[in-house]
Amino acid sequence: MPADAPAWCHGLTRQILWNRVEAHERRKDAQTARELRIIIPREVPAQARAQLIREYVQTSFVAKGMIADVAWHNKTASDGKEQPHAHVMLTMRPLTADGFGLKSRHDWVPDPTGRTHPDGRPVLVASNADSWNCPDYFERCREDWQNIANDALAEAGSEARIDRRSLLARGLSRLPEPALRLAYYLRDLYGCMKERFGQFQMAQHYRQVEQAAQAAYRRADPLALGGAEASNKMQRFYGWFERQLGRLETEPPSHSHDFNLGPER
Repeated sequence: MPADAPAWCHGLTRQILWNRVEAHERRKDAQTARELRIIIPREVPAQARAQLIREYVQTSFVAKGMIADVAWHNKTASDGKEQPHAHVMLTMRPLTADGFGLKSRHDWVPDPTGRTHPDGRPVLVASNADSWNCPDYFERCREDWQNIANDALAEAGSEARIDRRSLLARGLSRLPEPALRLAYYLRDLYGCMKERFGQFQMAQHYRQVEQAAQAAYRRADPLALGGAEASNKMQRFYGWFERQLGRLETEPPSHSHDFNLGPER
């Protein structure tokens, strides 16, 4: 948190901080925090990564009056190597002696230099360049991370560099690769899920077959039917199986199903 944070901020835990943030908001759809996902170059030594993030967060956000809540992750990337990164949650309101103040906002106004679009419409710019929601401010934050990270890469002796610009702005014709994230893990689970679901469907099918067979045997139970009726029912039941076996020996397989248990027509 900022060095000049008011007294009520001292000793805040993560839980108390965000409960207080939520209690200050009145709208049910209010934005209570902004989250950043910062990828740390794996070429930076592990012991220098935390200090790298702290330096960047302090310079770009905490110095502006925000409180930053940082969580560290290091999962396996799609190439099988480590992917160190940090999740940073930032408060949306400046700190005052009694709590949180008004959000730092901006309006869109015509460019004071008179710039216009090809169709004559004026180019709109942010009225407050220091607004915490201003696109220009976050572009400067991205530039700050590019410079800080590249300095750390150079110090580590790596020739790798990061560039915040898009591939198109850098003159590269290839398409950007999407971040797999959850899809990367689902890819590994797909084969197992497909096999398990097939086993489940097979078990469901055989359960229905078993239930149908049990129902047929109950209907053909001599004790339940009694006498000539039971004998006739059983003869028809077994006769149907014999006819199907005979057809398999003399006829090619057919996709039609004949489940008629009545006398042969």
